[in-house]
Amino acid sequence: MAKPWFPHPERQPVATPPPLGPMLAGARARGVADGFSWLGLAAILIDDRGEALHVNPGAVELMGDQLYLESGRLRAPDPSADRALAEAIRAAVADGLATSAYVGRKRELLVHVAAMPADPDDPYQLLRAVALLSRVGGAQHARH
Repeated sequence: MAKPWFPHPERQPVATPPPLGPMLAGARARGVADGFSWLGLAAILIDDRGEALHVNPGAVELMGDQLYLESGRLRAPDPSADRALAEAIRAAVADGLATSAYVGRKRELLVHVAAMPADPDDPYQLLRAVALLSRVGGAQHARH
């Protein structure tokens, strides 16, 4: 009698499924990120520690040399803009307040940081704030 081409199910070790929590959290954040991209908004999603969860392509285009990520945190090369940006993120994450900060040598990029509504008891909700980027003066980059 020939051996079956598939292993016997009783002899197979059962694999431990991946943790569901991180997958749910990632799916929620990805859905929000897709929504901002669909609306044509340059967005950076921020978690409960003030670190970037996701930077969409529109935000990457606008960041240039005016904004960068360092150890997961959104930073600006100019010290005063960097402090204003950190305070805006802290206010959104910790206090639920919306604040804006200007960055760039000529303050040509506006970063509006707003809190995202979330149930504080939901362990799968990592998203706490969103930073929306826009050029000052309406000089948006055309996208096709």
